[in-house]
Amino acid sequence: VKALVSNGVIAVCEGANKPIIPEGIKYLLNNKIVYGPCIAANAGGVATSGLEMTQNSLHHYWTFEEVDNRLKTIMKTIFGNVLNSAKELNKPHNLYEGAYVAAFKKICDAMLSQGII
Repeated sequence: VKALVSNGVIAVCEGANKPIIPEGIKYLLNNKIVYGPCIAANAGGVATSGLEMTQNSLHHYWTFEEVDNRLKTIMKTIFGNVLNSAKELNKPHNLYEGAYVAAFKKICDAMLSQGII
């Protein structure tokens, strides 16, 4: 991570489950590097699996373009939720905290809508 920062990287986006250790994340954030945490950045694969399950349950086939457009909409929504949560925390550049707060809100909303809490 230090080598990335010293070489002028402006953003790091995780594409796997927690590949950066907590100290590395802190280093990125302290150096004002845009950091896309796995909880948000890695959601595309999960979302695509969900789209596939939807197609299967409907016995329907979407074109590549339809799936891609749906995925883009999902990812833009996730990013918007993450950014809005970060802004609500008065940390607009901290997508790490924004992602976890957005995820927590999503879980709470689901539990409330199901009458669990």
